[in-house]
Amino acid sequence: MSDKLTKTIQRFQSKIDAGSFYEAHQTLRTITNRYVKAKQYSEARDLLYQGADILIKNKEHASASDLILYLIQVYEEEGLKVTDREAKLKLIDLISSLPNNDPSLNDLAKASITWSQKSQGCEKFGDNELHHLFGSKLIQVVEEDNIDYEQKAKIFAVAELHLVLGTFESVPIYVNFLVATAKANSNTDAGALLARPVLNYAYLKNIKFVKEAQTLFLRGIDAESEKVGDIDYYSNYPLLNFVQLLVEVLQKDPQTNSQKFRKLYDHYKSVLKDGELLAPVEYLGKFYFNLNIGNSNNQGGLMANLMSGLFK
Repeated sequence: MSDKLTKTIQRFQSKIDAGSFYEAHQTLRTITNRYVKAKQYSEARDLLYQGADILIKNKEHASASDLILYLIQVYEEEGLKVTDREAKLKLIDLISSLPNNDPSLNDLAKASITWSQKSQGCEKFGDNELHHLFGSKLIQVVEEDNIDYEQKAKIFAVAELHLVLGTFESVPIYVNFLVATAKANSNTDAGALLARPVLNYAYLKNIKFVKEAQTLFLRGIDAESEKVGDIDYYSNYPLLNFVQLLVEVLQKDPQTNSQKFRKLYDHYKSVLKDGELLAPVEYLGKFYFNLNIGNSNNQGGLMANLMSGLFK
């Protein structure tokens, strides 16, 4: 960092120490604007990063979030891509330091994911490390006791999306939450919960994550079972048996195993209907095995419509 920038940060810190948070924030924005207009993007980025970091440490999260959003705008104007490791890690570092329940997280997620979609290989869903970051933070909010069920459901829907589109490290975070939910509702069929990651990852044709989710879930739940072939058979959980058999079929060639999927669907159709999984499984049959069964255009209540407008 240049001497000029160092002095600017020192003056900014002095205003913060004096409690002049608004003045410090606005002054930093004004100076950054000058750098951006002069296309001195490196200086603008350094100033925004240091300023946001100082504001976060002083719990001025709203002002810090504003600077982080500005930082993303600078990335876009400069033409930096998410493949620029240093730029992405600085963004992750700042957002990680914000409270998990910070109201700006949705705006930050939208801005950062949209920015990442401009990089080759990320056009469809955005960067998986950024998704992991937001999913990991939001799922912790869902686990808190001080919010009502409706809020939990809304936050979980967003957290789940990010975790599904995240990294391999997202899988245990996602599944551990589902395991805890299954244990808290031991009178219901745990297969409805395992179906979530299995179907979601299957929609992405990510069989590695499907298998990992199943392994972690079955290891985590506390329920009696017996080994039947390659699956753990649960006499009280027919949906859980179905999902395991589904995973077996998904690991095979879709071209040669479509009829096995159809037989599995026919056998468990009434169970799937009772568990409100009929539409998502029918959609999977169409999407994965090219089977027209039931109302397969109805994507159901899970996540077949992964990116149906969340980031628009």
